[in-house]
Amino acid sequence: MSIKAQYLRLSGADGDLGKDGKDESNSIENQRALIADFLENREEFKGCETREYVDDGYTGSNFKRPAFERMIDDVKKGIVDTIIVKDLSRFGRDYIGVGEYLEEIFPLFGIRFIAINDRYDSNNYIGTTMGIEMVVSNLVNSMYSRDAGKKLYSADKVKWEKGYSTTGRLPFGYKPDPNCKGRYVIDPEAAKIVRRIFDLALQGYDTGMIADRMNEEGHLIPSEYNRIHKIGSKTISSRLNPDLIWDRSKVWRLLTAEEYTGAMIMGKRKKIHGRPRQVPRSEWFITEGANEAIVTREEYEQAQLVIRQQAKAEGYAINQYPLMGKVRCGNCRRTMGYLYQAYDEIVWCRIGAEKLKHSHCSKEKYIYTRIESAVFHDLKYHIALVKSLGGQVKERQEIYRKAERKAKKKQERVEIKVNALKAEKMRMYENYADGRVGIEEYKAEKERLDKEIEKLMEKAVVSLPPRVDENSDFPEAERQADIFGNAEKLTKEMADAFIESVYVHEEYRLEIVYRFADCLAEVQESLENTAAEYEKMA
Repeated sequence: MSIKAQYLRLSGADGDLGKDGKDESNSIENQRALIADFLENREEFKGCETREYVDDGYTGSNFKRPAFERMIDDVKKGIVDTIIVKDLSRFGRDYIGVGEYLEEIFPLFGIRFIAINDRYDSNNYIGTTMGIEMVVSNLVNSMYSRDAGKKLYSADKVKWEKGYSTTGRLPFGYKPDPNCKGRYVIDPEAAKIVRRIFDLALQGYDTGMIADRMNEEGHLIPSEYNRIHKIGSKTISSRLNPDLIWDRSKVWRLLTAEEYTGAMIMGKRKKIHGRPRQVPRSEWFITEGANEAIVTREEYEQAQLVIRQQAKAEGYAINQYPLMGKVRCGNCRRTMGYLYQAYDEIVWCRIGAEKLKHSHCSKEKYIYTRIESAVFHDLKYHIALVKSLGGQVKERQEIYRKAERKAKKKQERVEIKVNALKAEKMRMYENYADGRVGIEEYKAEKERLDKEIEKLMEKAVVSLPPRVDENSDFPEAERQADIFGNAEKLTKEMADAFIESVYVHEEYRLEIVYRFADCLAEVQESLENTAAEYEKMA
């Protein structure tokens, strides 16, 4: 028996329902009760199995919601056959996206969709569109979502101007003020780590020297500290580096965080066309003295001088190159640095170059052109493999089509003969019914005809070879192989088409991760598994 899905959603903006007279009609409890009452009063749903999918605190302007995605997975698996919501706005506020689900995706899977308060039941619109009332309702929801986003940003700006935070991601060294929402208090243990870094910078240590000192003294990096103490932070945890050690970039991020002067800084980034973008400093909302300072303004500015002097001394020329962003350290898996010089192009692991005592990354500098040459030759072999597999797939597909045509013609010939014998059987029966032949003669002739028909039917059965399983990504791999098959050197377009990453280990040992590796493996396996059957037909 298929399941009836109850979908409930509450956006993060509705988290204060019930306060200041805010409408509670969209609360999870209200939605649950409304749907339960609907099911109870409909005879067709009596005794049916239901499953609840709840997204509490998720916007309706997109469909990236965990419970929603689980529900759609169950739809695709055939587990769910009906979806019931309080109204269309709970399902989503994206006009185009909701329309696509109601008019294309759900009909394809045979899903019945019911929006109770909108009085919409897809069973009433089979063979038609959703109806003008629903179109208008859906459009209003989409416009409401965009308007709500603008209102939310305006409300945030009011708080920012007063020096209050609207994010749960705090600078390392602080924790939320339990007595004042939107303000921070110092986390003494973490603040000692921040203070130590600034003290070393004020003594003239550069970021690499500070990183070494922090590792020697055994201080936890911010992501590990926050994970162990279960503290939210704007420091993003990186699990790429298995060493989990301090390095130049971690030190630099803390030394450049102006919030340690006690300033509340909001509005550094803004969504433009749905994507977060960096905002010029002149547009930031900076409130001095909003929180307790870990360092003074003078100490912060002095630390910036140390960083700027170091950056000037280490200035590198940057150049575009085919494997840009793809050459990574084999240990920490991070993108390697690149330096274009007069005679050589060099790549190196930034962590290894810092010569941190606790790092296992290679300290060697590699000649980039040597890596590029090795990658190009391996890629040419890879492209040749794609073409070879494509040729084998087409060859076997042609063999299969020929066998299929041959079998069809044979079946047609047999069908003609069988129909003739069946007609003869019918005439024999008519002769028997009219008394022109006796029962024994009729039985004997019928038995003879049945045996001939049975033999013909056996001949009609032709065993076709198994189809070669062509991965859905394989045609794209073939298309790219045709484009770059005759390339004489590696280009960025060629690298982007085929290569995910190139991991560099010591002594120039390379590990190349190709985009189509899985699909090629599947096609190759399919060809190997069907080889015996096709050899018999060759």
